[in-house]
Amino acid sequence: MKITTAVIAASIGIAVAGLAAPAQAADGYNASIAGQRNYGLLANLSQSSTQTVDIVNLPAGVGLYALNCLVPQDPRSAPTVCDLSKDAAAYLPASGEARATASLPIKVNAEFFGSNPNPVDGDAGGQSVDCRADTGNPRSTTCAVYVLGAGRESANPAYLRVFPTSFLPVKAKRANDRATITLDGSAVTKGAKPKLALDAPESMKVTLASGLAPSISATGCEIKDDTITALSSKGTCIVRITSTGGRNYKPLVTTQVFRLTK
Repeated sequence: MKITTAVIAASIGIAVAGLAAPAQAADGYNASIAGQRNYGLLANLSQSSTQTVDIVNLPAGVGLYALNCLVPQDPRSAPTVCDLSKDAAAYLPASGEARATASLPIKVNAEFFGSNPNPVDGDAGGQSVDCRADTGNPRSTTCAVYVLGAGRESANPAYLRVFPTSFLPVKAKRANDRATITLDGSAVTKGAKPKLALDAPESMKVTLASGLAPSISATGCEIKDDTITALSSKGTCIVRITSTGGRNYKPLVTTQVFRLTK
């Protein structure tokens, strides 16, 4: 089953909304992270780290998602701002056989450009999230990792596990990051709006001064395997480049515009 943002959001919405309902799943199922069980705090996390969801007694035919999201004002409502960057939206496919144990790695970032995985109007929008931000309530955290059932089990709250997160501090003064875009081997000048012709894919690479791996998304064109392809012969393509930042660099959110032509 291919992971899609719409399926993720539908699963979260149904599962979180069903928290008050009695949970009925296979006996003994559980998921934990770093030894913490449901609602256990993941404390002293670094800026970016890979955590492992340890799963026991997962029934046949059940898959799982794991996402790091901004906790909504109403903790019982579905989160709408989640980290969908590389390795941050994790998926464990269902198996035809029950599994006594399984593991699901997820990259947990303290800062990310979060998007709504199931936008109503087709535009996911987005906002920068700092999971270190003070909520004003010592009993709540800004972000949490959500583990939930996938597919037909998205309606089963028994598979939902929530892990609040807290992170180590970073340097008070971090450097601004910078993206360099290379199109067919030539660097794109800042402020330029290069042309991109329909049916004429071009190679494109993005590197960051920090050395961090960027997350790249686009509207009006497709980016795959370091190749950018126009989806129309008119209008514009907007490429969004983000990074989760680090101990020495601030997170980056920037865009590059391409003019679409025949």
